[in-house]
Amino acid sequence: MPTLEEVNRQIRALKNPYIFWTRKEIKALPEILSEGEQIKAITSGMLNSRTWLIVCTDQRLIFLNHGMILGVQQIQMPLDRVQSIDHQFLIFFGSIRVYDGVSYTSIGMILQSAILPFVKATQEAMAAYRQKLYSGGKTTGTGTDIASQIEKLAELKEKGHLTDEEFQEQKRKLLNR
Repeated sequence: MPTLEEVNRQIRALKNPYIFWTRKEIKALPEILSEGEQIKAITSGMLNSRTWLIVCTDQRLIFLNHGMILGVQQIQMPLDRVQSIDHQFLIFFGSIRVYDGVSYTSIGMILQSAILPFVKATQEAMAAYRQKLYSGGKTTGTGTDIASQIEKLAELKEKGHLTDEEFQEQKRKLLNR
């Protein structure tokens, strides 16, 4: 579990964090984040007439509201469950809508300049998370997944450029990285 100082350090390192009126939500983050979980983007907006903090980590999206009476309310979506993230601009503010395949969560009154950085960072985090999931967490040094590298080796073997022994040796090297 990260400390509040670590959470604040991660927030300060982000481009365009818009955290208007969310001090209580930020203070609650150390209890919510897992050890090693990294904040990729953060913004705030309105949902049901209350200010909510939206946090994109390297694992999930967290929608967080810390009210005086109702306590902490949160909605969590693992990044592999997120189907899409849409946005809309108005004059100075806009909204972000996140679909999980069954329902959606929409946050409005987000400062316009904070929307695109949040959406882009979330899309990048989704792609990286899915890449990690589907490649078993293993990638080559160039970031290409291992399955595609093995497919390329199989093509070389089929064309006669590699012997069966060479193919097996290269495949073993890729799988043992």
